[in-house]
Amino acid sequence: MTNKERHSIQVIGDPTVDWLLAQATGLPATTLQFQYQWQAGSTIGVYAQPGGAALLTALLAAVCSPEEPSGTSLSGVALPDELLRKPQNPSVARTFNVWAPFPKRLGSNELVWRLRDFLGQQPAEEDSADPKPADPSSDVPTCLVIDDANLGFRRHPERWPAFLPDRAVRPEHVILKMSNPLASGPLWELLAERHGPALTAYFSLADFRKEDARIGQALSWEQISGDVVQSVREHKALAGVARVIVSLGASGAVVVEHDGTSTLVFDPSHQEGDWERERPGITPGLGTCVIASLAAQSARNPQAPDWLSGVTAGLCAARALHERGFVLDDSAADGGLTFPTDEVAAVLLGSSDDGPFQVAEVAGQERWTILSHAFGDGYRPAAERIVLEGTTKACRGVPVEQIGSWASVDRTEIESMRSVRNIIREYVSRGSQKRPLSIAVFGPPGAGKSFAIKQMAREWTLDGSKMTVLEYNLSQIRGTDELAVAFQRLRDWAVEGGLPLVFWDEFDTPLGGNELGWLPHFLAPMQDGGFLDGGLFRPIGPAIFVFAGGTHAAMSSFKARAAERAEVKATDFLSRLRGFVDILGPNPSGDADKAFVLRRAFLLRALLEQRALQLFADGHANIDPGVLRAFLDIASYVHGARSMEAIIEMSALSGKLRYERSALPAEHQLDLHVDAAEFLALVKQEPPP
Repeated sequence: MTNKERHSIQVIGDPTVDWLLAQATGLPATTLQFQYQWQAGSTIGVYAQPGGAALLTALLAAVCSPEEPSGTSLSGVALPDELLRKPQNPSVARTFNVWAPFPKRLGSNELVWRLRDFLGQQPAEEDSADPKPADPSSDVPTCLVIDDANLGFRRHPERWPAFLPDRAVRPEHVILKMSNPLASGPLWELLAERHGPALTAYFSLADFRKEDARIGQALSWEQISGDVVQSVREHKALAGVARVIVSLGASGAVVVEHDGTSTLVFDPSHQEGDWERERPGITPGLGTCVIASLAAQSARNPQAPDWLSGVTAGLCAARALHERGFVLDDSAADGGLTFPTDEVAAVLLGSSDDGPFQVAEVAGQERWTILSHAFGDGYRPAAERIVLEGTTKACRGVPVEQIGSWASVDRTEIESMRSVRNIIREYVSRGSQKRPLSIAVFGPPGAGKSFAIKQMAREWTLDGSKMTVLEYNLSQIRGTDELAVAFQRLRDWAVEGGLPLVFWDEFDTPLGGNELGWLPHFLAPMQDGGFLDGGLFRPIGPAIFVFAGGTHAAMSSFKARAAERAEVKATDFLSRLRGFVDILGPNPSGDADKAFVLRRAFLLRALLEQRALQLFADGHANIDPGVLRAFLDIASYVHGARSMEAIIEMSALSGKLRYERSALPAEHQLDLHVDAAEFLALVKQEPPP
């Protein structure tokens, strides 16, 4: 290496010119007829932006400090100005996109510029592309950064730096961002053969899935990271690479090291796609931010770069980019719609220690949990912190699934809820449906079955969707005539353009003394999307049916009984369900259930916030230690979550800023919902020294 005095970074790869069509109204062209578009004077701006390796070079130029004697020298890809003026120029790949103002996040009135439609790309003509490498210097950089978008660079060795095939000299670090097809082509073969021990390969999860990797939809951080690690380990072409980084969008990444260790970088509050879903529109550049951050880490410590910090800082920068959107400035001569380079660079140069991202080692066991490793002092102290400090502070480093006021840290419960939410989201996104979507919810009495689904429904109304929640307790309906009236009400709501979310509570209750007797009356509505009324078939239209169990606490129990009840067509009913969730509730589900105290803590915090918000000061709950101990440690609640809610409602909290012992209801009132003697003994119990 000839450049020993200073750290050096060289960027090579596929440059692009991104042509941005900025539509000020934000409406697709097909929304209005042509004559009305013309009448409205809908304006549109056309701007050019360097992309690919050229954008990466520009971002690293803002991050590196070549002026300092010990600074980093940078060479890379710069596009001539004439390429930014002529979209027909065939010597560089061009992309075409429509940009529009979007709410900064759902419910916000602040608008930012994000990509709405990707129209396509025009590859560079092979004969027109410059055959020379971006930097023909013979110096070998400390860090070589490659942006391979599969636009031709990987197939043309004459465009690569002269040192790349040389066995005598090698960069200390090679960082590769690669698009489909992954781990293939002449460039990859050369890198894997001669630079494998120095190679860090970055792929997106979407590209990995296109390669038929066995990676399912994200149901928990443990599941998705385990799938990624297994897929990387099974990919033979990746065996000799120093590390593989798989991006999980703006919420995390998995780093798989050659030596066998694997690490998850994750946002405990958002899984794959969650963060972006709250902020509509697309902002390309996540991979560019992460790769630039990794290259910056190589400059800070060339001997042992902190790759995990690089991933974390890159994710923070990508989020800042999406939050800010592109910048529109027509006032300057060279203005337009541009990548906010300086703002993103500022995040990369800052500290990400206070950001949302946490780090956890991916364990090899099939049902491992981050939770079991995160609370070193046990679940009980953590539960106390959850009530007093709130989820964000108390559960730092632990994946928390939060849907409105419902929250859980239990992997099984999280995966079950997310799978149902994904099924419902897919149903809603498909538009008009001819039959209802049917799911089931089980749990012991008072587990909070309807509460969890109602909180999910609140999410869907944030984007303006028209949804109503209807509830029918089948144990209180006298016969099938009343059921037909309920179905007619659903029809009325559908005619008004709404989507009814219908709770059929205690659907497993008997009808006329016949166990599971209601089930046959739901088969036609579930399958055919209609019901018989006076001999006429009446369609129901789109709806979401939620069947909440009353006599069975779990799907396994219901399935076992359904197999024995062929005469009520229980198995036919099961075949029409598209998903289910078991809600565990605040009582222990068995001797092995140690996380029940955490479920109690989440529920208690939520109930206090709903019923007695004055007890909180700066997010801290003011509650007597004995009262808190009794709520968390009581053996069981007679009616589950309803009992916890009842005790709070019976307490004399009006006008008080602290939940004191004197606020608790009388003993005979407590006895309705807990063992009052045990509860009060816990209140009076002296804390351990």
